[in-house]
Amino acid sequence: MSQTIPELQTEVRALQAEVTTMQESRDKLRSQRSECRVTVSFPKNNTPEAIAEFHQQNAAFGEQWLQQIQEIDRETQIIEKQLQQKEAVLNYKQGELDKLLAGKHWQEVENHVHSGEKLLQAQARRINQAAAQLEAEIQALKALYDKLNPSYSEWFQQPTEIVDFLAKTIPYAWPGSNSLILGNKEIDLDKK
Repeated sequence: MSQTIPELQTEVRALQAEVTTMQESRDKLRSQRSECRVTVSFPKNNTPEAIAEFHQQNAAFGEQWLQQIQEIDRETQIIEKQLQQKEAVLNYKQGELDKLLAGKHWQEVENHVHSGEKLLQAQARRINQAAAQLEAEIQALKALYDKLNPSYSEWFQQPTEIVDFLAKTIPYAWPGSNSLILGNKEIDLDKK
């Protein structure tokens, strides 16, 4: 029988409450046992009748005390047995809940990874599109340079560089074996 996470959480909370109540009952019984006392009243005189009555009363109190202790011990044993069974069920249910929560967590991680991968790929495409546009604009600048520079050189009557092309690369994204690589791509300035 498969249970859902909310069902198991409800059941685990109920079991934890039962276990806590049983532990409190056991602790209360232990406390009662440790507080069991026999009050001894010594006779006011040492007459044989008073001593006989003293022994008789002490025997009765001792028997009553022993019965109380035995009753507390029986109740404690019953609660201990029930508590062990309840804790075993709780541990099993908690284990099942932990497995379901871990499975849910890893499913969420997997979903996040897959959606993140799609987002990364989309962003890499946008970067590469922008890089292609930038490269086209740089090529257009180079074409204008090639067209206008000879006129400037003639105008100044000496060799002139109206544009100094220091930028030789543009950002570009490539898929790697286990990652995305953001690097630089060479600009082909001789491309027409």
